[in-house]
Amino acid sequence: MGFLWKTAKLGIKVGLVAGAVKLSIDNDIWSTNNVKGSELYQKLKKYILPGTVVFPEQLPTVEDVQLKAGGKWNSAVDSVFTTIENVPSSVNTVANRLINNK
Repeated sequence: MGFLWKTAKLGIKVGLVAGAVKLSIDNDIWSTNNVKGSELYQKLKKYILPGTVVFPEQLPTVEDVQLKAGGKWNSAVDSVFTTIENVPSSVNTVANRLINNK
């Protein structure tokens, strides 16, 4: 089963790469014809790129990210210094327990 699965995965990967190369050759992407390349680029901008532009509109603004990052940073700094502040009393409590248990 393992050998068959690995062979199938390799076949799928090779098939995808071969398909992409075949598609690029059929569309003359590798040719030196600048007019054909320009036409392909215009098709790419017209049909493919508009679908990818939707996602940046859903991203948070830079100010939101900075505000959240600043809040997380301040919270982490507060917790570190609170822990450092409580170390002497924690050590004292542990030492008293050790002394009283003997």
